[in-house]
Amino acid sequence: MTTSSIKRRRSPHAAPASNDGESLENDSDNNSSRTDSSNSRALPNNRISISNNMSKRDSEEDSWASKGYSYINPFVHRIQIDDHIEVAKIYVLTVLLLPIRVVGCVLSLLSAWMFACIGLYGMSMEELQAKPLSGWRKLMQYWTARAMRMVYTSGSFHYIKMKGTPATSKEAPILVVAPHSSYVDSIVVVSGHPPSIVAKRETADIPLLGRIINYAQPIYVQREDPNSRQNTIKNIVDRARSPEDWPQVVIFAEGTCTNRTALIKFKPGAFYPGVPVQPVLLRYPNKFDTFTWTWDGPGVLRLLWLTMTQFYNRCEIEYLPVYTPSPAEMADANLYANNVRQVMAAALDVPTSDYSFEDVIVMSRAREMKIPFPGDIVEIEHTLDALDLLDSKRDMELCEKYLTLANPENLDIITFAELLQVDLKNPDLHKLFALLNHRHKGTVSLKSFLVCSLFCKLKNDEIIEFLRALIKLYSESSEKISRENFTRLMKHGGSKMTEQKTQTLFYALDPDNIGYVSFDKFVQYTEQQPSYKFLYHKSEHIRRTKSSKATPTTN
Repeated sequence: MTTSSIKRRRSPHAAPASNDGESLENDSDNNSSRTDSSNSRALPNNRISISNNMSKRDSEEDSWASKGYSYINPFVHRIQIDDHIEVAKIYVLTVLLLPIRVVGCVLSLLSAWMFACIGLYGMSMEELQAKPLSGWRKLMQYWTARAMRMVYTSGSFHYIKMKGTPATSKEAPILVVAPHSSYVDSIVVVSGHPPSIVAKRETADIPLLGRIINYAQPIYVQREDPNSRQNTIKNIVDRARSPEDWPQVVIFAEGTCTNRTALIKFKPGAFYPGVPVQPVLLRYPNKFDTFTWTWDGPGVLRLLWLTMTQFYNRCEIEYLPVYTPSPAEMADANLYANNVRQVMAAALDVPTSDYSFEDVIVMSRAREMKIPFPGDIVEIEHTLDALDLLDSKRDMELCEKYLTLANPENLDIITFAELLQVDLKNPDLHKLFALLNHRHKGTVSLKSFLVCSLFCKLKNDEIIEFLRALIKLYSESSEKISRENFTRLMKHGGSKMTEQKTQTLFYALDPDNIGYVSFDKFVQYTEQQPSYKFLYHKSEHIRRTKSSKATPTTN
């Protein structure tokens, strides 16, 4: 079964978690914080089991999805290898094969850098961007790509299966590649005649790789330039309409890595020019998926190790027929992007998803602010929207009386519905309950719900406003917040608000050692301190509208 297959099911394997909401429950139970194991759901059915002695991941502390509700989450990936023979093979190859492969990769990279240096000799950056390479320089560019292909060969990708017919740059100036799931995806750039890429200007300064990237004649994006998007589109259009033989431009339209269970929203950048594009599909039909690099999953070093300790890995690149836009698609880049995505999803036999790159930003912010289930926060927000709770003040009302409620950390579905004032028969209520029911005990934590709900409402606001909204969850009064409760509240202040920094701040606010501080005094103090500016910074995330109530999982 290929890696593009999907099977919606709850994972039977647990993964450690430190931010699944239980620590919030324990704040009220025993004033302590501990972690609980949680599963990620909706993993692709090529998901593999990991034996106990290989279960520690680079992101061990970042298992961010709950396990109460099954849906396709394209940003979660797990590697598991249960077979003891396979585990032994990995360790043996680590000793016998990995050093050889590392040397091969380094030598191949140095060869590519050498060819690039020769090909770029005597050329300025302006000349490189002015016209396409020709003659011996173009030949050297080809050999640079061949040397880079040897990097992948040395790393275990010995053979690439090619399907379809690659179009010329005149037939399709842009190659739209999906799904984007790994650093390995750049293999599409070196598998044939080297196309150009769209890259940040800073990449030109990367040792070794900078020269190689420059030689591909990329279209550079100047992030500090407010006109960067328009200039990038103009450069693509100019190359597409130029009579000269410019290389095609490769764009990974999803804009971030996923686990290939669905195609998330395509960013419209590749489609603004309104020129024909050629969709390109990537597949990795291997026994173990050791290279998918997602927001919640193994780190890059672990992936490299497991990938390079396989005897070989397979890759398939399929070129679909050139997609020529209609007049309506040429006028609407989002329509164009969505239609191309539908074609590619059908060819991959996977669904499309309303998740997008911006959702990764939201989930990352939730993780930094210690929000329960940050991997599910987008799904939770959609469900709150469907229940009309995003515009409701019910969560604020519950916050005000939270500390007076009896057993608020163990609510059954009936009590939960009564508190939210939602019809018990509403299916979205049951979905929300399942998302929060991470321990499968038939109860949910009201504090976890309230923190999630307030985050969804205030994620674009200043952090200080979010903290102000949470006060009554941790303290009876904003005028007398104890050191212990202040520490619990500040953990939602983001990654910069460390425990040590919080303790230092409390003692600065309480020089007389009274034992408590007021929130207003905290605000007055931090407003004057440059080191706390992050508390007053607004995050410009995309706010979902009421029109997006439909679940983001599949189309």
